[in-house]
Amino acid sequence: MRITAITGAAVLGVGALLLAGCSTGAAAGGDAKPADTQLSYSQPHTDPFQNAENVGSMERFKKLGYATIPATNADRDPAQQITDIQTLINKGAKGLVISVGDADAIVPAIEYANDQNVPIVAIDEAPASGNIAMIVRADNVHMGELACEEMGKRVKAGSAVITLDGDPVTSNGRDRTNGFNDCMKKKYPDVKLVNVATEWDPAKAATGIETALNQYDNIAGIYNQSDATFFPTILDTLKSLGKLVPVGEEGHIVQVSVDASPMAMTAIRDGYLDAAVAQPMTDYIDYGADYLVRAIKGEKFKEGKTDHGSVIEKRKGNLVDLLPTPVVTKDNVEDPELWGNKKFALEAFGASK
Repeated sequence: MRITAITGAAVLGVGALLLAGCSTGAAAGGDAKPADTQLSYSQPHTDPFQNAENVGSMERFKKLGYATIPATNADRDPAQQITDIQTLINKGAKGLVISVGDADAIVPAIEYANDQNVPIVAIDEAPASGNIAMIVRADNVHMGELACEEMGKRVKAGSAVITLDGDPVTSNGRDRTNGFNDCMKKKYPDVKLVNVATEWDPAKAATGIETALNQYDNIAGIYNQSDATFFPTILDTLKSLGKLVPVGEEGHIVQVSVDASPMAMTAIRDGYLDAAVAQPMTDYIDYGADYLVRAIKGEKFKEGKTDHGSVIEKRKGNLVDLLPTPVVTKDNVEDPELWGNKKFALEAFGASK
């Protein structure tokens, strides 16, 4: 399946929904008209998921009537993302949506934005510290637990499961690993976990799968922390080893993933992926932009339930809007509200239904 960059045609349709909050003093650009207020986006690296978040966020800014400065892409270089954020602010950005590449390394850039009174909203990932207007993401520990439940009920005691762990410098990587591992140890202690350090690198995932399959003769499952990143690699690796067997047939290796990308949706339909925990990407984009423009106007937010089915919690000093994450199986894979079925996502991944 060929992967292409998302086109600029993606315009997302979720409207701005008001959350619990109260208005306070003006932030940077609070009195300026949207057309005179420049916003932008900082992307940490290149993959279809990140590309979609980038372009979708920029389109959302424009739809809300705001001026923009071209987004940046740090290409997996944490130091470059710091420079990118500082440069965007120096060019006149009055607010930024960012996706965090390295939770600790990004802190100086956030502190710089704080010093310049420029609000930042983080989507998908959370920084280690710094003052963020809002973090919009899923509860990744819970996503790991959901994946554990799907895996645990499909594999037998005494078998082994490969876990493709994301980069521990990212909160998503740590949380998805811990959520899954802790749940498996508690609820399915007789299943051995074979952890593979991938650093979100598909090549490392492929090597880890091949090594584990050669080392263990009882591999029954693979937990994939990002099907948007790893899925083509997993299918190719299993196929090359003669291990790609459909669900329900003898020799099938259970696969459970996080993301529910278009590639994963296709694999569920085709019978190679058992279940995927869906990230709410369209909500990341829409609510990320909406929180940002409200923060620019001086609005402050508080903990509690929202009117879009989520809960705002305080974590490490910052507010986090934790969005729902449905589990996708063959029973609901055709749901048009799942982001992996939406046109902009299909275009981003060069996929079709």
